[in-house]
Order: sequence, then structure tokens, then C-alpha cells
Amino acid sequence: MPINVSLHVAFQVALSDLHEAPARLQKAGIQPRDLAGLPTEEPVVLAWMPAASVYFRDPDNNLLEFITMLTDPPRPRPWHTALE
Repeated sequence: MPINVSLHVAFQVALSDLHEAPARLQKAGIQPRDLAGLPTEEPVVLAWMPAASVYFRDPDNNLLEFITMLTDPPRPRPWHTALE
């Protein structure tokens, strides 16, 4: 029985390249995605790191990421919200 393995690989890029990544990926026929896996046209900000990223899948379904670390201080997201 074959084993399915999906890897996550991140590539650190310059912020200017990250901003261009969604359009370049789309031009190559690759769907850029956000952290939740939804289609996106811009990088997603991960305030808790802080970083900005664009995700996409390769033909083997591995999760690839272009990431830029940001200079702002991390802003941890509270686990409890007003809705709880």
C-alpha cells in the first residue's frame, strides 16, 4: 500500500518579492493560498511571529511557503474571544 506524505517547506524571500508572489504564481497557473488554504491575491500577515506569507501546493501536494519576517514586535493572538 503506498504511503502519502505531504511536506511543508518554507523559503525566506524579500518583502518586495513576497508582494509580487501571488501574481507571479497565478501567471504560472499556481493558486496562491492563505494560512487557511483559501485562495488569496495577497500575502497573509502572521502577527504572532511576526511574518508575512504566501502558500501554494506543488504537483505532489506538498505545502510550499514564501515567507518574510517582519520587523514589528510579535502580537500574540488571545485564545479567548468575546464570543466565548
